[in-house]
Amino acid sequence: MNFRRRRRRKKGESESNLDALLDVLTNVVVVLIVVLLLLQIDVEKSVQRIFDNLMPATPEQVEFAKHRLNDLDEQITKQQELLDAPAPTDDQLEQMKADLAFLEKSLADNKAKLIALDELKKLAEKTEKEAEAEKKLTDERLAKIRELEALLDQTPRPQPQAASVVSIPESKPIPNNANLYYCFITGDQAHLIDVIDAQKRVMEVFDRQKREFEVERIRERGERTRYVYQQEEVVRFFETQEIKVRNQTVTVPYNKPWTRLNVRVSFDPARGDASAADMDQPNGRFHRMMELVKSRPRAVLIFKVKPDGFATYLKARQIADGMDIPCGWEVDGNNHVSAPLDIEVNRLEQPPPPPATPLPPVPGRKLD
Repeated sequence: MNFRRRRRRKKGESESNLDALLDVLTNVVVVLIVVLLLLQIDVEKSVQRIFDNLMPATPEQVEFAKHRLNDLDEQITKQQELLDAPAPTDDQLEQMKADLAFLEKSLADNKAKLIALDELKKLAEKTEKEAEAEKKLTDERLAKIRELEALLDQTPRPQPQAASVVSIPESKPIPNNANLYYCFITGDQAHLIDVIDAQKRVMEVFDRQKREFEVERIRERGERTRYVYQQEEVVRFFETQEIKVRNQTVTVPYNKPWTRLNVRVSFDPARGDASAADMDQPNGRFHRMMELVKSRPRAVLIFKVKPDGFATYLKARQIADGMDIPCGWEVDGNNHVSAPLDIEVNRLEQPPPPPATPLPPVPGRKLD
């Protein structure tokens, strides 16, 4: 009895479950139908909205569409013909492969030629830039040449100086005990150099300082003591001293290979003691300088003439001869004169070797 009751209970429960499932499915179907109806209504409205928003086509657009349709028909026809065409044979495929390989090789060759062409273009651009720079430089040089030519055309032509005739009378030797004075002639300027006075001034400065110098005493039998000073020390000392005679500078330079120092008197060629115009004045500066030389004992005047000063020298020589001053002359283009000092120093260098061929003796100065 109990078993049967349980069976009935299970059957009733399953029937009630099926009824509930059918109710749910029915509800779902109804909902789907409603949704479909709504979607259909919305689609119809959307389509209507699209058609309402469409702008009417113009005749040109219609004509363009027809042409476009014809083009598409032709493309479809050609593609259909290609599809209907028979497949290529093996020989045709091989030929096509050979043609393709040839095209690939041609493409590689052309690419290499294009690369070479690109390099040539770069080289051409570089060469063109260099040519432009060179042309610019050449134009600047030509402009400079034209400027110089214009300045040259404006520059007055130099007039040659009249030739000067210088006679050389019979010469005679200079006395051994003569005191030499020098008169340099440069252009229209005369420079009187008193070497004797310069030596005296240098020795006075040296005598005041010589106790401070390092000295080596050398005494040999039968001779008086010799004092040998350090050349480096003495020359450096005189570099600190300012010794001037008018516009002339007195210095004591190095004499490295030798053991005697010299005094050097230098002058500015453009700033003389007297000019050629001054020589025309009887009471001028040059006349007074000649009187000073004449007043010195055993004075001998040597004119040192630069090639551009012969006309000035002739004036100066005429004045010196008129005062009976013993004179001589020589060509000299230097702007200084040197004379030895009574200062013995050490050697700083070895003297140069004597020439392989002995030089001819230097002729001594003479009076004329």
